[in-house]
Amino acid sequence: MSLELDRRLAETGTRFRIFPQPRFLTKADGSPLFAEPETIVVAPSPGAIERGPADDRMFVVDAIGKLPYNQFVRPPFTGERQPPVEPGPDGHFDHLDPDSREFSAATMYATVRRVLDIWEDYFGRPIRWHFESDFARLELIPLIEWNNAQSGYGFLEFGFGRTPNGTIDHTRPFCENFDVLCHEFGHSVIFAEVGVPASPLDEGIDYGGMHESSGDLAAIVASLHFHSVVDMLLENTKGNLLTINGLDRVGELSDSRQIRIAFNAMRMSDVGNEPHDRSLPLTGAIFDTMVEVFQQDLVDKKLISDDLRNRSTNLPGTAHDLDRIQADFTAAYTGNEAAFKQSLLLARDYLGRLLATTWAALSPDFLTYHTMLRTLLDADRALTGGVNAAIIRSCFAWREIAPVPTSMLLRQHTLASCGLDAAPAAVAGAGYAPMIPAPRAVDDYQNLRR
Repeated sequence: MSLELDRRLAETGTRFRIFPQPRFLTKADGSPLFAEPETIVVAPSPGAIERGPADDRMFVVDAIGKLPYNQFVRPPFTGERQPPVEPGPDGHFDHLDPDSREFSAATMYATVRRVLDIWEDYFGRPIRWHFESDFARLELIPLIEWNNAQSGYGFLEFGFGRTPNGTIDHTRPFCENFDVLCHEFGHSVIFAEVGVPASPLDEGIDYGGMHESSGDLAAIVASLHFHSVVDMLLENTKGNLLTINGLDRVGELSDSRQIRIAFNAMRMSDVGNEPHDRSLPLTGAIFDTMVEVFQQDLVDKKLISDDLRNRSTNLPGTAHDLDRIQADFTAAYTGNEAAFKQSLLLARDYLGRLLATTWAALSPDFLTYHTMLRTLLDADRALTGGVNAAIIRSCFAWREIAPVPTSMLLRQHTLASCGLDAAPAAVAGAGYAPMIPAPRAVDDYQNLRR
């Protein structure tokens, strides 16, 4: 969601409270990382969201005694359910007790609605559900007795986390986990905007990796809409988002699974075909692009030097150098906290628009990471005139994302292979000379082009 739309919704939207990260996460001293829920605003105005909560795009069903959907049992749910959550007298839902079941149900709605608002703003249009031929609205089921969660055709349903022995941990409802909800919703966005491979011959290896990466990236962009998460990220790194002391401080940045995944050093030669594993270089390349854009803005505003930016991008490789880089970022950040934050939010919005433009243009058929790279470059040309093309290329090159050695794109075409180095053979027995000119020498062709 752009900074401009965020400001508008603050005046016209409906308020909810949700936790940016699971409330069971703690700091080093054992205190809660997020002790209180934060207020967010979703696009529908007060009164437009009905009891449930429900609107024209989605609705909550707090099912009782429900088993997970499977290939034999699918939406809609028609069984017994808890009473729908009621809005306050003012039409808002920010009055709910965080320890109540109603709060959990409202959190699931608010999170999905908020993420939908964010990505529809970046797309600049509504996102049409991939299941719209069968269902008008997305069914949200927040609390079923299950130690898992899943997204499916027309629904999202969530259970609880697991205890060490694998049983249900009722203190960890997945419907209150912002990362998990965003990631699963990200899959819905890809199904809606990219689609699925049509050919049974398409193994979809990179398509699967792209799907998992997109879920993580959707969650990263959404999580950076919490001021508390942005402030924590900057306070711990001082803007040094690429070196961060050789990635050894990732655990201090945030307990967000997606943010930890984004800070990875994986290249294509490090991963296999399993989708989650294969997603890491792609997620890293795209996240690196956002960080490079962020740091370029800092350079343009003279908040850091170009030398510092280059040193933090190309790791010198010694502990002494890394410590010096961090010290220089700390000095630059101190006293300029608000300016650093503004640059990061602008980079966040650039990434959101870049991904939306890319996803809208991708074909799912025989998709490769190299195809996605080219589509990202097209998207950057549409958004900035190609200002960030060099950044995108370098980030993807470092991750070894390029055409595979057997790709037809790498096939060399010589004069011989094009049939331009010898006279065409006559048609046998016909006495017929094809009406094409005899091939010219290379020098002749060059003269003709002048």
